[in-house]
Amino acid sequence: MYRAQAKWIEGIDSVEVVIVEFAVGPDLADECASALRELMITVVAKQEKFHGATIHKEKATGTVVNVMRWDRAADFVEFRDSNQAIIGPVLNKYGPKGRMFQIVAEIAPNH
Repeated sequence: MYRAQAKWIEGIDSVEVVIVEFAVGPDLADECASALRELMITVVAKQEKFHGATIHKEKATGTVVNVMRWDRAADFVEFRDSNQAIIGPVLNKYGPKGRMFQIVAEIAPNH
């Protein structure tokens, strides 16, 4: 039997997670995910206070979820608000709904 101990990742409490959900339906999910990916690569990834993201898609409901890590959720809000001319035309038609979380623990594999 394989047993692993979880490692605490130092400094993780200084990162906040921003989750943006797009409930677009199965017909628009691929289009939404593609537009989101392109925007993340060309604009968001260049931000100093941004620490990465994963884009998820649920086929059955056509929901796309972007899970991003920022220094603070407020940094995301500031970035989003000051870049509406770029972000709005790409993503507003998909009706994004955002949520902000503070990471309290992250467990890394101990292989």
